[in-house]
Amino acid sequence: MLKILKCEIKRSFCNYMFLVSLFISGVLVIWYSMERIPLCVECNASFYNENIYDNFLEVSYTNWIGSQNMYIQQNILYLIIPLLAVLPFGNSLYIDINQGYIKNICTRTSKSHYLLSKYIAVFLSGGCAVILPMILSFVISSAFLPTMLPESSYIFTNIYPVYKWADLLFVHPFLYTFLYIGITFVFSGLTACMSLFITYFVDKNFIVLAFPFFIYIFSSLFFELLDLEGFSIRNILTTTGEQGTTLSVIILVTSLFVLSFYPYYIWGVKRDVI
Repeated sequence: MLKILKCEIKRSFCNYMFLVSLFISGVLVIWYSMERIPLCVECNASFYNENIYDNFLEVSYTNWIGSQNMYIQQNILYLIIPLLAVLPFGNSLYIDINQGYIKNICTRTSKSHYLLSKYIAVFLSGGCAVILPMILSFVISSAFLPTMLPESSYIFTNIYPVYKWADLLFVHPFLYTFLYIGITFVFSGLTACMSLFITYFVDKNFIVLAFPFFIYIFSSLFFELLDLEGFSIRNILTTTGEQGTTLSVIILVTSLFVLSFYPYYIWGVKRDVI
């Protein structure tokens, strides 16, 4: 099991599609940073140099790309998360089956070990492809802006008490930031894994890659139309989501895991993929 797991993880990270995903999200991060950070630096300079004491400093915790959802780069990023997550390795099961790779693997290890390793590799690569640029954005903002407690009374903080975990931002902002990056990693990985089960039923590579995006958009719209935004993936991932609780996050994570893993694994073990 460990040997095949190492092999699958290496394949998931050491391929050009992982770099393509990082490049796309990296461009968004650089674009956002070039547009937003200089304005924040200018505002802070005015605060010090012109004695504008009725204002507040712009800080790193509220100016990285995942801190809000009001700029075009942020909206694009949260829209294409499933595509960024699935690109690195989401279609690998499809490729393995159609290129005969799985025949060689399953003669040297059990099918269950292969399927488990594949799921873990897709999950890890999908999560990392999304959060690594987010971490880069936070590092960039921290390099140019003060890393200090945000002011809750500052209107442009754009985080209000009704938002999920809002109180944490003004007490432990690093933990708040880490928490949102963490749930983005989990949801990105699980969304990427949605591509595995559909592989058994389609014969087109682009359908495998597009399926997680469809699930992401359809489920988000479905819950929002039912006024259940607390269960919308997009709403859960953004800091400015007005609905959602820790319980709704746990329920959604559990549901996505069950839907992405059990049909894929049970069907894969029983199905003659060789």
